[in-house]
Amino acid sequence: LVDAGYVTRHPRLRTFTLGPSVVALGTAALECHPVIDLARDAARDLALETGLEVALTAAAGDHIVFLARAGEHSARGVPVHVGQQVPLLPPLGSVFVAWGDAEAWLAAADDPGPLRVVLEGVRRRGYSVGLEADARRELGHALDDLAGHPADERLRSSVGRYVHSLATREYQLRELVPGRSYDVSMIAAPIFGSSGEVVLVLTLLGFGGPLRGRDVTAYGERARDAGLVVTKRSRGRVPQEELGA
Repeated sequence: LVDAGYVTRHPRLRTFTLGPSVVALGTAALECHPVIDLARDAARDLALETGLEVALTAAAGDHIVFLARAGEHSARGVPVHVGQQVPLLPPLGSVFVAWGDAEAWLAAADDPGPLRVVLEGVRRRGYSVGLEADARRELGHALDDLAGHPADERLRSSVGRYVHSLATREYQLRELVPGRSYDVSMIAAPIFGSSGEVVLVLTLLGFGGPLRGRDVTAYGERARDAGLVVTKRSRGRVPQEELGA
């Protein structure tokens, strides 16, 4: 890998960092997937408009991988690092499966019934809403630690444990009441590919405090509309289920 330029080794510390060949590899990947560049631009625009942190993610097998981020880090936000991965397990990732075959995702839940209602709400609104929880904060700390030690299996196990812990609490919002107050962790909206599948997700993070239901709706619709613009610009197709109906 060193000889090929994929990593470089520090002559004194003997540590490794990514090399220049990875840049070429990433550039080639972006040329094959122009939707990612469009989505990164949308993430930057959303961050400037809302003052929030915006993450761009994709599903990679049974994990969610962070591809890009925009905006300033927030004390209440999830520590986001490009290249980071979290398990695609309930309740995380509902926006990835809401318009596709969600059975495998649901089967991983102890009680899939409430999550079916969550998926119906995601399809109806066009975006998902995650609520703040102690387990979510613990997950954020575990992800931050994992970013510094990506090969640490103990830290990987911690991430999985906190994801499972979220599944035992009401993390994913089912119904949105305009006048009610919500302690929101994240709002995520899909970007669709040519077959109507979710290829990328724009996620708003780092809300400063509780939001009224109408404000949650405003943020969600803004993220949803940004995702739809990227979908159209990249020649994607919106599924038959109407978003925001």
